[in-house]
Amino acid sequence: MTGNKREEDTFHIGGLSLTREVVMLFTICSAQGMVQASLAQSFLPGLVIGEAFGAASTDIAWYPAAYGLTSGTFMLAFGRVGDIVGHKNLFVAAWGWFSLWALLAGISVYSRSQVFFDICRAFQGIAAAALVPSALALLGSIYKPGPRKNLAFSLYASGAPIGFTLGAVFSALLAQRASWPWVFYINAIACLIYGGLACLFVPHLGRKPSDSREPFDYLGTLTIISGLVLFNFAWNRAPETGWASAQSITTLIIGLFLIVAFFPIEKRTAHPIVPVAQIDRDAAWILLIEGLGWSSFGILCYYSINFMLRLRGNTMLSVAAQLSPVPPAGVAASILTSTLLSKGWKPPVILAFSLVWFCVGNIILATMPVHRTYWLNVFWTYLLSPFGMDMSFPAGTIMLSNLVPVESQGIAASLIATIVYYSQSLGLGIAGVVEINVANGSVLEGYRGALYLGIGLSAFGFIVGVGYAIQCMSLNKK
Repeated sequence: MTGNKREEDTFHIGGLSLTREVVMLFTICSAQGMVQASLAQSFLPGLVIGEAFGAASTDIAWYPAAYGLTSGTFMLAFGRVGDIVGHKNLFVAAWGWFSLWALLAGISVYSRSQVFFDICRAFQGIAAAALVPSALALLGSIYKPGPRKNLAFSLYASGAPIGFTLGAVFSALLAQRASWPWVFYINAIACLIYGGLACLFVPHLGRKPSDSREPFDYLGTLTIISGLVLFNFAWNRAPETGWASAQSITTLIIGLFLIVAFFPIEKRTAHPIVPVAQIDRDAAWILLIEGLGWSSFGILCYYSINFMLRLRGNTMLSVAAQLSPVPPAGVAASILTSTLLSKGWKPPVILAFSLVWFCVGNIILATMPVHRTYWLNVFWTYLLSPFGMDMSFPAGTIMLSNLVPVESQGIAASLIATIVYYSQSLGLGIAGVVEINVANGSVLEGYRGALYLGIGLSAFGFIVGVGYAIQCMSLNKK
């Protein structure tokens, strides 16, 4: 009777033993880790990969950018796909797709074609775009609101710093001691294993018969994906071509036009990928705050690694070792977030507070000298910034998940995931423009300018977050 009562209070479904729940959580949380690990795969070994293809330095930036661009833009569509075909089906298929394109990315060394490698990275990003919203939707559909759901989302968030660090460490180790294709071969093997675990331990939620008859919003999907890709491309291409070029201006204007056109299209669509008419101001505030915070975090990650590689002359393994505070800090932040939520802290307060850690990390990096001991600056950046990641993500996800019914968890998951991943890529593009325009021939000054942008974004996000938290608390009192 006690076990049945536990299931009724905790889960939307029945028949979930503790053992199965643990393995299920490990598999779902590993999705977040794998997505971040795959991003880190091309950060540290980028120069080595570029040498294999004879690439110019400006082309190397596309190794993470191709992955980040598709992972951010396709998530909106896959949230709706998961609602139609079933989130477990999409989750398992995404692992298989991830494995295939990781394998092909490794094999691309024999083609000597950088374009083919970039295409493989882009298709890996599409796998990530399917994996993240389906994982979040599974958690939102399995757990009822309460302490268990708070813990599940907090554990999921901890996968980001752990995955990024492990991805950086193993990619640096393999690229420096063996050969870089093995980074992707091992990635492919790991994805197959996770796909098998998902088949066995993730429960099948099924779908309503009516869902299968709902038409997919092809026009809205094409419009928003095209708009986001072109808008992002314009910002990431501008540092190389300049805003005077027709390429940058044209893609920016067309991208903006398509993004604006998306909203009236969705309002007139019976089954939109984003129910614009149903999204209230709360969701808009949450997405804005998340976007500001994570755009600053993307800047922090990219420029901290390049600061150590280019300005300090550290090796890839040395930089990877310096990331060691990130996993324990991420776990600590996840536990803290879950504890605060269980103690009655409101998610808007936690979301606002998380922006402080993004801001502090950027401040430390922007003001540190080139030659300074690791323990005085970089250590504290990597110790504190994970608190921004692992407090903002679960707080925002829980709030958005609780705003929509169970059958719309895929849409909620895709919205928050799109903002998190797309804002990192967009933030880097804007930071690149700032870097080029303030550098005046100095790499250091360019980096500092980009990091000052990160400070501004996170500080503005904190101000908006505090205002939103005050508004929520005043409404609750009434």
